Amino acid sequence: MSSNTTIVSLPPDTTIHALLRLLSDPNEQVARTIQDQLARLGSNVLPFLEQAGNDDATLQPRVASIKEEIRFGQLKEEFQRFVAKSARQEDWEHGTFLIAKLAYPNLDIPHYVECLDNLAEEFRTKWLTTESPSGKAARLLSNFLFKDKGFSGNREEYYDPDNSYLNRVIDTRQGIPISLSALYVFVGKRLGLPAVGVGMPGHFLVKLEGETPTQFVDCFNGGTILREQDCQQFITASGLDYAPELLAKSSTPSMLARMLRNLLSIYEQDAEEPMARRVRAFLELVENEPTDS
Repeated sequence: MSSNTTIVSLPPDTTIHALLRLLSDPNEQVARTIQDQLARLGSNVLPFLEQAGNDDATLQPRVASIKEEIRFGQLKEEFQRFVAKSARQEDWEHGTFLIAKLAYPNLDIPHYVECLDNLAEEFRTKWLTTESPSGKAARLLSNFLFKDKGFSGNREEYYDPDNSYLNRVIDTRQGIPISLSALYVFVGKRLGLPAVGVGMPGHFLVKLEGETPTQFVDCFNGGTILREQDCQQFITASGLDYAPELLAKSSTPSMLARMLRNLLSIYEQDAEEPMARRVRAFLELVENEPTDS
């Protein structure tokens, strides 16, 4: 159990029923305070909420809001546990699905894991007829994902938050550099490819470790294979000084933080404060987690 996990003692039923009666108060500030108190009680209060919503239809919007907060609290605790071990286990994939549950709380993670499994198996069956060196396999995987399967960068709706949620990237076959790179890395991992994420300034890439010369995959631009000098030109054209460490493998926390910052920027720009608050809470968990140096 995480040392930060909060254990809430459930009050007597009479106290819960009293809070539920106050939930119908016409004063929004009073009702908001009661909603917050009920949400802090956690999942144990859900049966009481269900009954209250069934007994009084006018309470259903407020009950729904409390249930949503309770689900988020549970998701936040799960994400906190994940973050605590992610730097050691380098489990970027599960983290992206937990982030997706911010917008899709009923997300069926096993289904989308199976989608990734199926992509890898289809590629292995149709494209890898013989043992291929990783560089060749990487180019074949680019062709498979970005030509045969139709994954592409969403240029027309770049700032649609769905571009950052892996389940929607799999469904729509559109995304932004980091989410398409995630897809490539996760499928590549199943195939034994030494593919890792690289948080280059301004543009996320995939790096093939162990290749000479070093190769990078630009997943937003159709899986184009780049060399270090191509990346260097991009960086200097952006007005930055080039340094080799800018093309180093990114840690799991840094990749998750980058995904969350993208989402936070979108939700703040669109004034969607409830989602911005939740993304911000996830981002704080990532940024506050101590890392090994």
